[in-house]
Amino acid sequence: MVRDKASYKDVKLQGIVYLGIAPAKTLKTKLKLGKGAFLRSGTALYRGSEIGDNLQTGHNVVVRENNLIGDNVVIGVNSYLGPGNKIGNNVRIHTGVFLENVTLEDNVIIGPGVIFINDPYPPCKQCTQIVGGAHVAKNAVIGANASILAGIQIGANALVGAGSVVTKNIPANSVVAGNPAKVINKTSKLKSKHKHSLLK
Repeated sequence: MVRDKASYKDVKLQGIVYLGIAPAKTLKTKLKLGKGAFLRSGTALYRGSEIGDNLQTGHNVVVRENNLIGDNVVIGVNSYLGPGNKIGNNVRIHTGVFLENVTLEDNVIIGPGVIFINDPYPPCKQCTQIVGGAHVAKNAVIGANASILAGIQIGANALVGAGSVVTKNIPANSVVAGNPAKVINKTSKLKSKHKHSLLK
């Protein structure tokens, strides 16, 4: 099922895709979807979001209202983007990720199963508005199954180890791991057999 199909040009659809879904609250703003998107079956994009060019989604991706998404973004299978996210260009969000009221700057990579928490005392809606979601600066990488608590600031080029629970802000260019996550290294000191943008 495709709503407002005429509004979306140069979009490749694979199977049943839901475009322009109306949220529970009345929202007159239409979905804005850039050119060159490739949307796999089960993808659901709500009204009120603005998405740049070349979006790619895995199966069963949900993007709720009031999301601002840049160009060349990839969202993996079964990921859920709740309302209010701001996502930059060239961002990779892997399988099974949950985020709401989160800012991801350009070139951020989010590993599979990462959870961003936007409410420190659920279900306190006032807390959600005051604290808000995390802010992840450019080129940061978050490993699989990490949990990022509400209001956390993750600095540019930071690397969060798989399974970490991030309870405090992370400085730029830091490597953190553990529960709670602690700084264990600097990205500049990491060694690799191949060249990676993170290590430059």
